[in-house]
Amino acid sequence: MIFVLDEISFRNLLHQWLNSYKIFVPEIFDGQKVPNIAILNKEKLERFSLSVFENIRVREPLKAIFSLPKEKVASFGNGEDLEEREKVLLVGAKVCDLRPLAVLKKMYLKEDFVFEEFKERLENTLIISADCPYPQDTCFCNLVGLKPYCEKDIDGVLPDLNLSFVDNKILVEVFTERGEELLKDKIGVRKEEADKEILERRREIRDNAYFTLKKINEKELKEDIKKKVLEGEKDFWDKNLESCVECFGCLYVCPTCFCFLLSDYKVEEHYERIKVWDTCYHPMYARVAGGLNPRAEFYKRGRNRFHCKFSNFYSDYNFYACSGCGRCFSVCMGKIDIRKILLSL
Repeated sequence: MIFVLDEISFRNLLHQWLNSYKIFVPEIFDGQKVPNIAILNKEKLERFSLSVFENIRVREPLKAIFSLPKEKVASFGNGEDLEEREKVLLVGAKVCDLRPLAVLKKMYLKEDFVFEEFKERLENTLIISADCPYPQDTCFCNLVGLKPYCEKDIDGVLPDLNLSFVDNKILVEVFTERGEELLKDKIGVRKEEADKEILERRREIRDNAYFTLKKINEKELKEDIKKKVLEGEKDFWDKNLESCVECFGCLYVCPTCFCFLLSDYKVEEHYERIKVWDTCYHPMYARVAGGLNPRAEFYKRGRNRFHCKFSNFYSDYNFYACSGCGRCFSVCMGKIDIRKILLSL
C-alpha cells in the first residue's frame, strides 16, 4: 500500500512518533552537501526541513547505531543486568545503508555466534528508508547491483516504510506490519492512496536518479570481478595503494566493515569485556602468538580488504560486502577511489 501525505501530515507523524521512539534523522547545515546523523527532538522538529531526506546518505555509517565503536558487551562478577534497550526509529536510510545491515546480519547473527547487543538493537529499531533522487559523484551503488531507491528487501533487509518525495507530496510505502502500526490512528494525518498519476511521476524521478548514476559510473564491473580481485599481484596493489597514508579512515566509515576486538579489564572488584571496532589495515590485525604476521606488508592488507568485500563475501552469500555509498573515497586523504581499482582489474 502506498499513501500520499502532505508536509503538515508528515510533521504530525514525526511529532507523535517522538512520544514513543528515539528518532535518528539526517541533519544538514548551511554550506554542507552531505548531512550528518542527528537525534530529533520536538524543539528541533520546529525548524526541521524535510528536504534533507532528498540528500544522499549521511556522513556516518549507520552501523554505529547497531554496533557502537566502543562498548561494554559483558560484565563478570558483579551480577549486573543487561541494559534495557529503547525503541529506535531510523528515518531516511538509503539503500546503500540497508545492504550494510544485511552484511552485519550475516556476520553477527550466525547459528554458532550471535552478537546479542546487535540483535537486540536491530529488533528494537524500525527503519524508514528514503529514495535518493540526487546521487553525487562519489556514489556507485549501481556498480554493486543496487538502485538509488527501495522497491523490495535488500539482500534480506526490508525497511518498515519507504519515503519518496514527489512535487511537494510525500509518498509513504508500507512494507511491514510494523510499518502499518506506525501510521495507525494518528491525529492530524491526512493520507490518501496513491493514484497512477503520482506513481508514474515517482517512476520518472527514480529513473532519472538511476540514469544519473549510470552517467557517473559509465563502465560496469567485470562479471567475474570476484575472481579478478584474487589475481592482482604485488605490483598492482603497490601501485594502486601507494598514496595511502594508513589513517584507516576508509575502514572506520565503511558501513559494511564488521571486525572488532574484545578485551577484558578489571574494574574495582569485577571484570568488564569491552568491544572496539577493528580495522584490517592495521599492521597488527593478523599477527598471531609468537609474532608471526601473514600480512606484515601493506599491499597484503590492502589486497585483503578487496578479497573480503568482493570475493570471499560474495562467494559465501552471493552479494558484495560493499553498497557503493562512497564514504571511503570521501574521507580518503590519498584520494584512492575504490571504483578505479576495481575497474582496472
